[in-house]
Amino acid sequence: LISCVLVLRCLYRSEGSYQLRFSKLTMKKAYLMQIFQVGVPAGIQSTVINFSNALLQSSVNSFGSVAMAGYTAANNILGFLYVSINAVTQACMSFTSQNYGAGNYHRIRKIMIRAQGCVLVVGLVLGNAATLAGRVLLSPVIEAGLVRMGIVCTTYALCGMMDVMVGGLRGIGYSIMPMLVSLVGACGLRLLWIATIFQLPQFHTIQTIYWSYPISWAITF
Repeated sequence: LISCVLVLRCLYRSEGSYQLRFSKLTMKKAYLMQIFQVGVPAGIQSTVINFSNALLQSSVNSFGSVAMAGYTAANNILGFLYVSINAVTQACMSFTSQNYGAGNYHRIRKIMIRAQGCVLVVGLVLGNAATLAGRVLLSPVIEAGLVRMGIVCTTYALCGMMDVMVGGLRGIGYSIMPMLVSLVGACGLRLLWIATIFQLPQFHTIQTIYWSYPISWAITF
């Protein structure tokens, strides 16, 4: 709150081209529609995917308190991986939209390829490093957490590749299509996995739940 107030004060007192005047703040319909066109599908996608993750966690809960604690502890480590992956995704979306707006279409493919290369390296290096250091990071619930990290962290680069592809598409103005693909792949497929594969006696294990993540990432990508 304090930093927000100070930034607004700085912008208001500035004499530059970015000077802020509260009396001149208005909403322009054309810009508002563009914001909604990209923002609403992105928001729906994020909400529904989080809903599917909640359902997956409820399946994990059926394995007891130790499994729940391991899931939660491993999820905290995954938060750091997500921030690293998401940074590349946001960069890809920004550079793609800037070049798309400037008409430099020949650069978009190069941006996508380089962003995929960056996210692949970041995902593989940090994901496997987190797994190797898992016994130190997850000392209270080591075994349960390592099961999740061994499957999800080591393959987290697939999540990054999926997200970068979505970021690139949003950068050129396509938001509904990647939302639908993500809902079917990253969300619908996981729910189908829990309703079918996970219900089979020979696959009714916590590892089966975790394998739904890399498989859904790969198919969505």
